[in-house]
Amino acid sequence: MNVFDNIIVSTRLRLARNISGLPFPHKLGELPARKIIDNVQSALLPVDKFNRYDMNDISKLDGTILQEKHLISPDLLEDCPFGAVLISADENVSVMVNEEDHIREQVILSGLSLDQAYDRVNRIDDILGKNLHFAFDGRFGYLTSCATNLGTGMRASVMMFLPALTIQNMIDSSINEVGRLNMTVRGVYGEGSKAEGYLYQVSNQRSLGLNEVDIIDSVKGAINHLVEAELRARRLLQHNEPELKDQICRAWGVALNAYKLSTEEAMQYLALLRLGCFYNYIEISDINKFQKLITDCQPANMQKSGGCNLSADERDVLRARHIGASLASFCKKLL
Repeated sequence: MNVFDNIIVSTRLRLARNISGLPFPHKLGELPARKIIDNVQSALLPVDKFNRYDMNDISKLDGTILQEKHLISPDLLEDCPFGAVLISADENVSVMVNEEDHIREQVILSGLSLDQAYDRVNRIDDILGKNLHFAFDGRFGYLTSCATNLGTGMRASVMMFLPALTIQNMIDSSINEVGRLNMTVRGVYGEGSKAEGYLYQVSNQRSLGLNEVDIIDSVKGAINHLVEAELRARRLLQHNEPELKDQICRAWGVALNAYKLSTEEAMQYLALLRLGCFYNYIEISDINKFQKLITDCQPANMQKSGGCNLSADERDVLRARHIGASLASFCKKLL
C-alpha cells in the first residue's frame, strides 16, 4: 500500500440541481414529487441499470445500510417522505431525489479520483440536463435550496484517514489552515458527525464564483497540504516507537481474538491496523476488502447480516467474529 492509499480513502463528486418552475422539495406536494422521481428514473435509463428505493417504502434498517455506505444522506432518510434514491449496479453512482434539492447526483470512487469522478458525474448531468429543465440563472448559476451550493452546484470531497494528526492533537490547527483555502472538514458521515476511525471528509465550502476546475484544483491543494501534515505527524509518532508498536500489536490482538466488539471499538482497532500498515508492522493484502470490512461492521449492516432481531450484545459478538475471520484472510502481523 502506497502513502496515498494509506491516507486517501475515497473521493465523492456531487452536483445539486433543481427543476425550473417547481418549488424546492420542502414546499413540494406528493404528486409532483413522485413525478420528479419517475422523470429522473426515466432519464437515467441510457446511463446504467439503477435500483430505485423510495423513502416511504424502504425499511429503516435498509435505509440506514444505504446511509452507512454513503449512498444517501441522513436527511433523505429521516426528513424526506417523498424522497427516493436511484443507485447504480456497482454502487458507484447514486442520485438522490427530493432531498434538499430536487436532484443530487453523486459519484463515489476509491482513492484520490477527483478527475475521474468529475468525468463520470458530468456525463450523467449532461444526460439528465437534456431531459429535465434545470433551474439556472446567468448571474448565480444553478439555483439551489442552500446558498452555499449556488454556482456550479458542485461539492467535491475526499475521505481522508488522519490518525497521527488526531493523536498528536494537531488536527484542529490543520483544519483551520485548510479552512482558509475555502475548505470544510467534517466527520465520516458529514456535517455534525464524528471522525470515527480517524476518518474526515474534506470538501469545498462554496461553489459560487468558481468553475468546476477551480473547485477540483482547490480540493487537490487542500488534500496535498493535509497529506504532508499527516506524514510529518506520523514521523513524530515514530519517535516513541516502542509505544507505537505496542498500541498496534494490542489492536491486532484484540481485533483477532475479541469475543465481542462495539462499533466504536472496531473502528478504533481497524484504524490502528491501517496505521500499522503504513509503518510495515501490519500487511494488508487487499485494501478494498479492508475498506469493505469497515462498512460491514457498522450497526445496520451487522443487524442485516445476522438477522433483524439481534440484541446489541449479539450484534457485538457477531461483529467480533466477522472481523477476526476477515482479518485472518487478508492481513498478517509482520512484527
